[in-house]
Amino acid sequence: MTILAIVGCLAAAAVVVIAMEAAMNARLKWSRRAPHPASSVAWLDPESRFVVRFADSEVVCEGPDGARERVAWHELQRVEIVSKSDGPLVPDTFWLLVGDPGGCAIPWGATGEAELLRRFQELPGFGDGEVIGAAWDAVAARRLCWQRVP
Repeated sequence: MTILAIVGCLAAAAVVVIAMEAAMNARLKWSRRAPHPASSVAWLDPESRFVVRFADSEVVCEGPDGARERVAWHELQRVEIVSKSDGPLVPDTFWLLVGDPGGCAIPWGATGEAELLRRFQELPGFGDGEVIGAAWDAVAARRLCWQRVP
């Protein structure tokens, strides 16, 4: 083998290693939150730039641009999880709070999300199994976690 062939092989190997590392880093961002949204941490970006707050009366999500979405607890009709295949560089899994009227979309990894999940788990019949399943969805999906009984 000539020196030129050896250098070419080493350069190709370096490109493969760099590409694999970039892919693994992107996958790592997704996989660290996969076990459960309560384990999300502030390093998720841009998800952590969304801030969710709630009180006895309502849930409010403020986006990085200052836009606010809200739903009152007494108007809440459904809690869903919507997964899209856009990630991992943009938010791709959301809590969808459907109110009557209005609603709120909160990305998984939002600041305050773990506390919100604990509040959801107080809703009668909340589906933890759906949350666990959604954490592993690799394709676009929509899961119903809770629905108000008329």
